[in-house]
Amino acid sequence: GAEKIDIYNSEDEKKKKLGSLRKKALSASSKFRHSMRKKSRRHSRVMSVVNIEDGLDSEELQAVDAFRQALILDELLPAKHDDHHMMLRFLRARKYDLDKAKLMWADMLQWRKEFGADTIMEDFDFKEYSEVVKYYPQGYHGVDKDGRPVYIERLGQVDVNKLIKVTTIDRYLKYHVKEFEKTFAVKFPAASIAAKKQINQSTTILDVEGV
Repeated sequence: GAEKIDIYNSEDEKKKKLGSLRKKALSASSKFRHSMRKKSRRHSRVMSVVNIEDGLDSEELQAVDAFRQALILDELLPAKHDDHHMMLRFLRARKYDLDKAKLMWADMLQWRKEFGADTIMEDFDFKEYSEVVKYYPQGYHGVDKDGRPVYIERLGQVDVNKLIKVTTIDRYLKYHVKEFEKTFAVKFPAASIAAKKQINQSTTILDVEGV
């Protein structure tokens, strides 16, 4: 019925956009295309000794290649973010619309600059961590069956009144941003090596017992 038609239209639209991006990518220099096929550029020294399955098909690689060139032309690609899996997430989030993905990317860079995310791992010391986890138990614990890091929050044991006495909302937010940065810089590369395939997602478990 109507649902099937919507699915077909959605697939056709995706194929058209991928086709358009593929044409742009085919005009790219061989240097750019070669660089996109390197495994985890940001961690190449470590990854080079382990065979990591990339998991991207040729259409996705070509789409990311076109996006990458657009970012370079607009000077929107800092070296630390030159990662094709990261770029693919932005393309998927905007249904492979290059202009919308580029705008989303530019907003991300601006937010990181204003928030100080690029240096937060070195600059921010969350000294109250041991106290915070007493009143808001949370943390990573192992990996799931697909090799993704597992993050657990025990919401039933949260004590908000005591939590706000040991930290502030601003510092708690910075702590979470720092943890996300650590996950991308350390946990995902380590999980990728262990699983021998690209890992760039985590699994979150919200334990609501006691809520």
